[in-house]
Amino acid sequence: MDKDAFLKNIRLFSGLKDNEIREISKYFHLKEFHKNEYVFFEGDEEPGIYIVIDGIIKLTKETAEGKTVILRLVTPGEVFGWLVLGESRPTSTYTAQALIDSKVLYISNADFLRLMTEYPALAVRITCEASKMVLEAYDRLKSLAAEKVEGRIASLLLELSKKIGEDHGNRIVIKAPITRQDLAEMTGTTVETAIRIMSKWKKEGLINTERGKIEILDPEYLETLVS
Repeated sequence: MDKDAFLKNIRLFSGLKDNEIREISKYFHLKEFHKNEYVFFEGDEEPGIYIVIDGIIKLTKETAEGKTVILRLVTPGEVFGWLVLGESRPTSTYTAQALIDSKVLYISNADFLRLMTEYPALAVRITCEASKMVLEAYDRLKSLAAEKVEGRIASLLLELSKKIGEDHGNRIVIKAPITRQDLAEMTGTTVETAIRIMSKWKKEGLINTERGKIEILDPEYLETLVS
């Protein structure tokens, strides 16, 4: 793949000159992960920074009760990983796993810190990106605490439709093997409840589900369920 062309279209590196992009791309390495393969585990040291080229990476965390919560689905062009300034040995606070076959660009923490020194604008942008991820996590936690289960699932489907959905006129198609277990873990409910709600919506003609995809047939109604 053309790393230079890909990085040039990433918001993190927008505005940099071609020669700067060429220098930066030398630090990035292509990695491929098969479906369900782990990128890193919670507690791993030096997980580094990743940018998704193709596929979907899910970020999960174990609660004190032993439950798995999906914090975020990372899609092409988005950044994940862990970087702690001022600590010599940063440790990841979540697990990253490929939801489907995925390709990413990887850079070590040491190399990324070096780039931030050479290109100060990157320091500002990575701070903004980190802030965005914190706000997303906060919104998800707030949703888990305040919204009813139907609203949480509706909110998730609408979020996925914006990130990876394909507009087919009167319907939006999310092509990803998202299971009822995934839906339950992302919305803080049980698998049984996720199955019941999705089956109810399918019967009512709001959605359609097939292997490897979810079709949203009435996004306007789902919007009304989000508080």
